[in-house]
Amino acid sequence: MEQRQCIILQGSRDWCRIASATLLTEYDVSQTLWLADNAPEKAVRSAQKKAQSQLGKEFDAVVFDALDEFNPDSFGVIIGTVKQGGAMIVWLSPNSQQSLSMQRFMRIVAEFEQQHEHFTVVQQGQTVSKLSPPKSSKNTNEIILTDDQHHAVTAILKVVHGHRRRPLVLSADRGRGKSASLGVAAAQLLIEGKQTILVTAPSLATVDTVFEHASRLLGDAEYSAGLISVRGAEIRFVAPDVLIESELKADLVLVDEAAAIPASMLEKLLQKYSRIVFSTTLHGYEGTGRGFAVRFQKTLVQKTPNWHSYRMATPIRWLENDNLEAFSFESLLLNAVPVDDERIENAQLEQCHFECVDRQALIHNEQDLRELFGLMVLAHYRTRPSDLQMMLDRDDVSVYIMRYQGHIVASAWLVKEGGLDDELAAEIYAGNRRLKGHLLPQSLLSHAGVARAGKLKYQRVIRIATHPLLQKKGIAKTLLSHIIEQEDCDLLGASFSASSDVINFWSQSGLSVARLGIHKDDVSGRHAVMMLKAMSSSGLKALIAAKQRFQHQWFYLLNSQFSKIESSLVIQLSQLLDSGQEHFFPDNEQEIRAFAYEQRGYDFSQVALWHYLKVVICQEIFLKLTQQQQYLCVEIVLQQHSWTEVSKRLGYTGKAQVINALRESIELLLVG
Repeated sequence: MEQRQCIILQGSRDWCRIASATLLTEYDVSQTLWLADNAPEKAVRSAQKKAQSQLGKEFDAVVFDALDEFNPDSFGVIIGTVKQGGAMIVWLSPNSQQSLSMQRFMRIVAEFEQQHEHFTVVQQGQTVSKLSPPKSSKNTNEIILTDDQHHAVTAILKVVHGHRRRPLVLSADRGRGKSASLGVAAAQLLIEGKQTILVTAPSLATVDTVFEHASRLLGDAEYSAGLISVRGAEIRFVAPDVLIESELKADLVLVDEAAAIPASMLEKLLQKYSRIVFSTTLHGYEGTGRGFAVRFQKTLVQKTPNWHSYRMATPIRWLENDNLEAFSFESLLLNAVPVDDERIENAQLEQCHFECVDRQALIHNEQDLRELFGLMVLAHYRTRPSDLQMMLDRDDVSVYIMRYQGHIVASAWLVKEGGLDDELAAEIYAGNRRLKGHLLPQSLLSHAGVARAGKLKYQRVIRIATHPLLQKKGIAKTLLSHIIEQEDCDLLGASFSASSDVINFWSQSGLSVARLGIHKDDVSGRHAVMMLKAMSSSGLKALIAAKQRFQHQWFYLLNSQFSKIESSLVIQLSQLLDSGQEHFFPDNEQEIRAFAYEQRGYDFSQVALWHYLKVVICQEIFLKLTQQQQYLCVEIVLQQHSWTEVSKRLGYTGKAQVINALRESIELLLVG
């Protein structure tokens, strides 16, 4: 059995290209992938940014040019395409140890070179020897499954044939044939007579392998991008947000790379479909399966207590003790986990202490680094290897932690923003310029219309996390309060996908809602909330202006761009507004009372009701209504949903019952 090889070439680009050609002299060029310029004519070529498009493919060798910039996300993707016995050739500059992340990377390279004969570092001027190509495998269209894959396919089929509401979580490290198993199971179900299998994932490219394997088993099927049709039955790809909003029915829903999809969206899919499989990569660049398991398992236990799981362990593309896979786990921290529960289970807030992290020391302390990055991997579904690189290398990033008995139990990462000159700020305000980064000042300038926002200095919290075992103990709030005491800026803030828990956390930490994004995020399916805390008098003036602007726009947009926002979120955000900013005209009171106590028609009272509710929803009195009454007021009056839609969602028999319920709700508010 052949190990995969890794050769690090350090030298000029011309030398690296010549050395690579020498190494691959005996290779079939058409079976090599080059993520580098001036690749051989017959080689497969790819831009590093498009490395994901190569997922599911296999190559005898991969050449990865990291001379100018090392892209850890692309590196993590492309390692999985090197077949057993193949070679990974990486070009690095002799000066590649200038950054902290590359210092650590090269230290791990040196460790692997010392411990494993299949790891080699070659400097320019040293001799380069030919590599032996991997043994060629038989070119066959036949699908031969491992025992692991057979078990996985059986488990998937059981979701369809067994009891309802018993979802399956299928997990594996890369290269275990997980996506192939999904495709085989989907094809088998169509052969059995099932009509509709829906597949969803962060992107269509993610599920290429699923469709490829399904099509190979369905020889007479019509196959196009994201769709296989055969005798009226189909396997169809639908994006997660589209699937949630659709009325599509399915015999089975397959969710691939579930770790890269927000838990809120997964929960909606779980509620909507009674036969569903969640598949995820355990240690992958798309999002961590461990974090997915921790975050989503609670939901599964609560909603579908009879759920099942199966973990695939046997590699199909390389050896079980493959050195190159181990190298990717170590160098990219794909296997990073926070401190074990038993070491911190007795921790209390008063026993934890605050620190600002010295990143130079951090790269020489693997325990701290793993605990720190492991926290973020668990807490944030989009954490990638490039986040590790960013955290270590960017001078504008600060890292703070809470430590208990030597272990990191909470952390926050902040980035400096702002300090823009007046000319640049004016261009951003006018919509003529857009900068990379500087999210808070740019949003205040271009979206909130706060002209003075550009020159201010900001600290934006880009990541914050507490160990799952210690959440709800005030540790993150204490961490944030220490940061607020220490940071010297005009405004401290955060921008995140709107959810009740997260908004509550920031609100209780003293931050105010300054903006809600008009458009939903493509990945999370939610609007982004920006919350800020003034740290200076200049910051306070900008914050007041932003809050006033948001409040003026909020109610106006509730029946257009914000019409699909959940009623609970509408109420939560409205309760955080300044009730004194909204005014009710006394002339409308007679209309409202006639609607509530008499039989005045809704059509003739709706404008007065709108003015009234946008005042009352900001006040505590609104919370005295039942949840159903609150939602009714929001959806009918403020968001102006249709009578039919509201009747169906809230359980009324029709328009007449909705209006009667609305009269009762308004009467209760008037009584106080």
